[in-house]
Amino acid sequence: MSGSPLGEAGSAIAPVLTQSHFGKAWSIGVAGALLAALSGLKKERGSALFAAGFVLWVAGKAAASHAADSGDFSWREAIHVVHLSATALWAGSVIVAAILLRRLEREPGRPPGRRAAFCSALSHLATAALVFVLVTGFYNAVQDTAQASAPLLRTHWGRLLAAKLACVVLVTLLGGWNRMAILPDLLVLAERNDPDYPAAQRRFDGVLSVEAIVMLAVLALAAVLGHTSPTGG
Repeated sequence: MSGSPLGEAGSAIAPVLTQSHFGKAWSIGVAGALLAALSGLKKERGSALFAAGFVLWVAGKAAASHAADSGDFSWREAIHVVHLSATALWAGSVIVAAILLRRLEREPGRPPGRRAAFCSALSHLATAALVFVLVTGFYNAVQDTAQASAPLLRTHWGRLLAAKLACVVLVTLLGGWNRMAILPDLLVLAERNDPDYPAAQRRFDGVLSVEAIVMLAVLALAAVLGHTSPTGG
C-alpha cells in the first residue's frame, strides 16, 4: 500500500495498520481469526469463542472488500458478511466431507446407514448454504459490475468474475448430480444393506472429490477478485 519495495516497507506497516481503513479492517479480521483458532484450547465456551472470532473475521474481510465502498455498517457490507459466511459453510462442508469420506473408505465395517445419513445431511446443508451464496453473490456482482468502466470481458476483473462464475456453475451441477442422481439410490441401498451399496458410495465420494477440487478454484478466484478493482483495465 505504501508503494515501497518489500525491504523498505517495514516503516510503513504501523501507519498502514493504524491510520488506513484497510489496516483497521485487516486487524479486526486477524484478531477474529486468532480468537477462533484459540477457541480450541477452551473446553468450556469454546463454541462461543469460535463464533465470536468467526464473526469478527468475516466483518474484517467485508470491511476490507469492495463492499466497503458504500461505507462501513452499510446494507451492502452486511450482505457481503452473509455471503462470506454462506460461502465458508458451503465450501467448508464440501471440502471437509470429501476428505472425511475418503478416509472412511479405508475403514471397512462402518454401518452403511450412518454414512448414507451423513451424505444426506451434507447435501441438505450444502444446498441451503448455496441458496444464500447465489442470492448474495448476485447482489454483489450487480453492485460491482455497475462500477466497471468497460464491457465486462474487456477488463481483468470481468474475466476473473466470468471464470469464477463458470466454476460455481460446475460445482453446482456436480452437487446437483450427487443430490438428485446418486444420493436417492445410495439411501435405498444403505437401508437394504444391499451388496451394491459400496459402489454407490464410491460414486458419491468421487463426484464429491471433484466438487471439492473445483471449490478450491472458486475460493482462489474469489481471493484474487477481492483484490482486483472492477474499474481497472
